[in-house]
Amino acid sequence: RQVARLDAGFQKFNITLLEFLRYIIFYSRTYSANDLDSHWKPISMVCNPCAIKYDIIGRFETLSEDSQAILDFVHPNIPEFIYEFPKQDPKVTSINCDEAFRKIPLKVRRSIYEIYREDFLLFDYEYNE
Repeated sequence: RQVARLDAGFQKFNITLLEFLRYIIFYSRTYSANDLDSHWKPISMVCNPCAIKYDIIGRFETLSEDSQAILDFVHPNIPEFIYEFPKQDPKVTSINCDEAFRKIPLKVRRSIYEIYREDFLLFDYEYNE
């Protein structure tokens, strides 16, 4: 199946996770991971953590708590009820991701890990084959 260019504007494409991952691998090998769209470029290439001293580093898994910490840091005197974040259950997301990635061939998972290795290290993510 021919894979459409994913960086061609905001058009919607009906692609599978495996096709998307293969696109990331192909694009990274053909050009470079640094040339990927900023939405899926390795975060270590987006925000240059070795050159910038960050006060706060947030994770998606703790988005509500991290957002709260950032707002408290920026505006410590604003009452909490003004900016309440939706509740999340990171376990549900983790389970769904684990199930989806188990269906991906090992060779593809390894290639994706190599592209995002620095992010795994920076954010203390585990890589399980």
